[in-house]
Amino acid sequence: METKVLSMEIPAPISSLERAYTLPKSVSAIQILPTENGERTRLGLITQLPAGAEIEISGPGFSDRTVSVRCGDASYFVFVDDLEATRKHQMAAAHA
Repeated sequence: METKVLSMEIPAPISSLERAYTLPKSVSAIQILPTENGERTRLGLITQLPAGAEIEISGPGFSDRTVSVRCGDASYFVFVDDLEATRKHQMAAAHA
């Protein structure tokens, strides 16, 4: 089954999120894999991005609850709620 990202606009729920994170804990992610012709993408395996991983938001997700991120040389979909929890954790640590 192939999945195509329909819009390159970043959905409103993530516009207030930081663009780059160092994950304080592991986060579930779905691999984004290119198809052979390179015109579309498809979903890969569900994995965990480890604590300490550096990620950068790279665009919209497949729904308004997800966003695409880069981690190293790979792309993934992650849930916005997981990034919000990460952001709140980082803000609390900064004010402690």
